[in-house]
Amino acid sequence: MKKKISITICSVVVAGLALILTYGCEKEDKPIITGIAAGYGHSLVLKSDGTLWGWGNNNSSQMGDGTSDNRSTPVKLGTGYTNLAAGGAHSLAVKSDGTLWAWGSNVDGQVGDGTIENKNTPVQTGTDFVKISAGYAYSMGLKTDNSLYTWGDNHFYQLGDGTMVDRTSPVKTGTDFVAISAGGVGSLAIKTDGTLWMWGWDGEGTLGDGIDENVTTPEQIGTGYVAIAAGYNHYLALTENGDLWAWGYNDYGQVGDGTFYDRDQPVQIGFDFIAISAGWAHSMALKSDGSLWTWGWNASGQLGDGTTYDKISPVQVGSGYLMIAAGGAHSMAAKSNGTLWTWGENQGGQLGDGSTTDSYLPKQVNFPE
Repeated sequence: MKKKISITICSVVVAGLALILTYGCEKEDKPIITGIAAGYGHSLVLKSDGTLWGWGNNNSSQMGDGTSDNRSTPVKLGTGYTNLAAGGAHSLAVKSDGTLWAWGSNVDGQVGDGTIENKNTPVQTGTDFVKISAGYAYSMGLKTDNSLYTWGDNHFYQLGDGTMVDRTSPVKTGTDFVAISAGGVGSLAIKTDGTLWMWGWDGEGTLGDGIDENVTTPEQIGTGYVAIAAGYNHYLALTENGDLWAWGYNDYGQVGDGTFYDRDQPVQIGFDFIAISAGWAHSMALKSDGSLWTWGWNASGQLGDGTTYDKISPVQVGSGYLMIAAGGAHSMAAKSNGTLWTWGENQGGQLGDGSTTDSYLPKQVNFPE
């Protein structure tokens, strides 16, 4: 950007693969980035003027632009939005009036419009929503009354409704929730009292309850948490004092405890963190000083450390960041100066740099004027 923008953060909300920041600052000269979301092959950005931008893989119409053509640079997708989420190959967004809109892959009902047909433009699927999270092939949403709704793929009990039946429309599955995160085979949620709840597939005991048994409805596994992030089958959570805990599958080091051992209960990874995001098998976290830390799977350079070697413990890869989002095999982060950076896999153009070449280091994304 040509002008330096001074930004004061008022609140941070982590939701799965998306991060939304609310700014309480002086009026800016041009729209700034307020939210980012990384899917399994596409990227979404929300700006302060309510415009939604996207790029990357579009084979399931996850751009919502009426086509199935991949986009390697940012494309304006709509306006009037306040929240966003990117899943495996579908997208969700909430407008300022609380209406929920969805598009992209819908083979498991993850769009939520009552069908299993892909949608190449946004369709309204609900009202009164305030928070959303998109998993690999399912979706979660919170309404204004803190009620939880889930829909889409349910082969791993990830909807939490006590069945394995896919749902093509939102189904109410809980109350009193304030944070949600949809993964691949398991879901996380925090209640108003800070208790942590989880449900889904429990292969090798990876749900964090120490028991190797699937959980079909929400089960409490902890308390005192303020932020959560679900990867495909590993999980991150932050406590009130900034302690970072992780558990689940660890075959790429995505738990971050210095081993490759799966963890059936939360293990502490570090402290002084303020934001987290979990991708397919890699993890990202921000510390209070703005430093960015990554670990786990790195075959496409998604850790941003200049290599393709997996990391079993957090490594610092930058500073001055405000927002993070981990996707399937790529990563996104926005800096305090208003710039957006991406790295990792780029076969579908999800880095937004105009190419389809992977990048092992962060590259700045430029938006059209």
